Amino acid sequence: MIDVLCTAVLRDGDKLYQHFSTIDSPVQRYFIIDNSCGLDPSVDKALEKILNTKSSYIGEVKVLKTVQNTGYPGAVNLAIKQNTDCNHWVFTGFDWYLNRGELKRLSQAIEKQYFGATLGIGDDEMCGIVLTPRLISMVGLMDENFYPGYFEDNDYRYRQKLAGIKMASFPLKNTHLTSSTLKSCEEFQQKNRISFASNFQYYVNKWGGSPGNETYQSPFNKGYPIPYWEYSPKRIDSLRWV
Repeated sequence: MIDVLCTAVLRDGDKLYQHFSTIDSPVQRYFIIDNSCGLDPSVDKALEKILNTKSSYIGEVKVLKTVQNTGYPGAVNLAIKQNTDCNHWVFTGFDWYLNRGELKRLSQAIEKQYFGATLGIGDDEMCGIVLTPRLISMVGLMDENFYPGYFEDNDYRYRQKLAGIKMASFPLKNTHLTSSTLKSCEEFQQKNRISFASNFQYYVNKWGGSPGNETYQSPFNKGYPIPYWEYSPKRIDSLRWV
């Protein structure tokens, strides 16, 4: 059984409900991070519908409503911190839907994923992930300064390389409505151009080169341990989309 299946939503509740509807194998807890901040009524409607729908596959549904958008890496970290009673954490995008039978296939294999696993392929490799306590102890949590997202996956892969480990690849058949939040409005696309460039520069500053061209063996070339990153509220606030 899957201990906990987590996702986060910023807008477009219909996609969240579709994510919920594709759960077709036992999950002890379905954990939703509501990052909409009350700005999208469709999210509230979807959450109400989910909470009022009894799924034979889900033990319990938990919703955490945030005051500000956590971003993707922040949502992953929050899911871990709010579900410390779990042996693993499965986190997928709310617009990333598994084909029938794929969640069951993951459930049967999940205990073998000692260092966790990526569930997608190519550019979608980390749209679905399995994280484990052993992985967290060696690589740490995701760097939330990659806000609201992009390059946190490159950072996490490089940190695994430095630690001498690698998440397993366990690709699942899926349908992905790629970057649906980003594509939902022109304002987000404009703001993404700013945050994307800033996150790229942060990556270069942290690792001495772009993804695939890193030169540092420690964060910021200062001898810090691999999991090190220092939360920067001012940086994150300057990059907010909402």
